[in-house]
Amino acid sequence: MAGQLDKLLKDVAKKIVSDLGESLDTSIVYTRKTSPVYNTSTGALSTTDVSYSIKVPVEFVQSSEEESFQENVARVYITPDLIGDSQPLLQDEITLQFSGSTRIAKITDIKTFKGNQEYAFRIDIVF
Repeated sequence: MAGQLDKLLKDVAKKIVSDLGESLDTSIVYTRKTSPVYNTSTGALSTTDVSYSIKVPVEFVQSSEEESFQENVARVYITPDLIGDSQPLLQDEITLQFSGSTRIAKITDIKTFKGNQEYAFRIDIVF
């Protein structure tokens, strides 16, 4: 029974995120940051990042301004299938459009909704 409930909740979360992302027409680029690899012979540090261009619901939570610097806080809702069936990490990045410009956002908090498997993630970002 638990497996059937997990599947049902996962399918519902996927449908809600997909429908809201399409209807709100909010596109983001989710960049999965990989662990850096150090090459001992060249002394170079390299990463292979993976980017996903997806439409998801974005909820703007707060904007504040101090000394002509504006800080925005938003929540992004994502399902695992949209980011390669992986768990979001604080080191990952989200790029979005805000007030006519492209902004790279820092992930500050990740809430995972799950049973025996993850259904959805609520990701708080600041930019």
